[in-house]
Amino acid sequence: MKILKHSPQKTTIKYTISVDKDYWKELQEKKLKQLAKTVKLAGFRAGRVPFSVAKQRIGEGDIINAALREAIDHNYRLLLQDPSFKDNELLEDALSVDLQKAEKDVLEIDYVFEKYPKITLPDYKKIDVNFKKTQVEENEVNGEINRLIKKDIMLVPKESSIVEFGDMVNFDFDGSVDGKSFSGGEAKGYELEIGSHQFIPGFEEQMIGLKKNTSKTIEVKFPKDYHATEMAGKDASFKIKINDIKTINKPTIDEKYLSNLNIPNVKTEEELRTLISDNIRNYKGHQSKQEATKAISDFIAENTAISYWPESLVNSEVKRINEDTEKNAKQAGVLLDDYIVSTLGYKNHEVYEKQVTEIAKRNLTIVMALEKIIEELKLEVTQSELQSHLNKMGKMYNLKDAEIKQRIKDNYEGVKTFILQEKVFDELIKLNTK
Repeated sequence: MKILKHSPQKTTIKYTISVDKDYWKELQEKKLKQLAKTVKLAGFRAGRVPFSVAKQRIGEGDIINAALREAIDHNYRLLLQDPSFKDNELLEDALSVDLQKAEKDVLEIDYVFEKYPKITLPDYKKIDVNFKKTQVEENEVNGEINRLIKKDIMLVPKESSIVEFGDMVNFDFDGSVDGKSFSGGEAKGYELEIGSHQFIPGFEEQMIGLKKNTSKTIEVKFPKDYHATEMAGKDASFKIKINDIKTINKPTIDEKYLSNLNIPNVKTEEELRTLISDNIRNYKGHQSKQEATKAISDFIAENTAISYWPESLVNSEVKRINEDTEKNAKQAGVLLDDYIVSTLGYKNHEVYEKQVTEIAKRNLTIVMALEKIIEELKLEVTQSELQSHLNKMGKMYNLKDAEIKQRIKDNYEGVKTFILQEKVFDELIKLNTK
């Protein structure tokens, strides 16, 4: 193989190569022998026609056509190994092949590669991710425990009829901010465990000492980080009336009681509280990371510049998205058009088709930008990180280390890519968390 011409263009690079004459001659002879065995002639068994007779029935064009595919593949591999083939910006899989000459003594081929686009990154150290450290409040743990033992809780009428910590109180309330009612600020017959901290800070404490059938106006302030932003930090008044007060008799959470709940490796209330706290922390951490990951992905998609869109990359991503959509529709047991409208929320299939290319470009923007960030931050997957990930997979699917490795033996690079993506998001969260 000899490179005759190297023609760089704005979005493509073309290599024109000349196939080695001896190789081309030997390949044609090889294909001639193969074709000769397929010739059928009266008086001869299949594959037994004499070579001298069979070759007279095979045209030169047939021989060349039979040899072309092998020659194209063989010389493509040689081209990739050639010292002059050093352009790292090429998309090797984005290839088209054109024949310049395909004759008995000469074969010249054009290999046209698409260039990898230029990626211009935004300042990825200035992303508003609003990532908060995960905290677990005692009332959250108490709430989970109460839900767990709910069927065994007894409510007993209270003789003193005075509200104390730990009581279950049934009451009506009517809240207002700046003299106006607000959504969710009114209820009848609401039941609240005093000390559970389900209400605004200071609310439950002001109920202590109230008697059954008494009323009171409670003054509180919504927290600054209250989920309903229009109420955050504002003063509020609640008119309340106590309807009933009951003592909560909870079961003793000991080893005997916990054995009936059948929770592995939990024999004491302290171990139960630790398990619940860990579960809440993991859930919150997962949710917080998902929100931060979305914020980072949105920022990258909206602020990264791509010099041009390689047709092969876009088509491949569109194909992947369409295959996923078809698969999901099939799993849901609905027609594709119905799935696109009812589940994905598009007006119809045509609208989906028009938008899927833009979705593909957005996905590719994020992937290519992350690849460049990984390179800039010099992130790598260590052997211990890979092993740790495999251990988690084994635990999740109840498989031994050897079984996991057998399952992914042909996809180690895919696993490493997944770990790298996790690492880059972790690093970006760290860089953007004050």
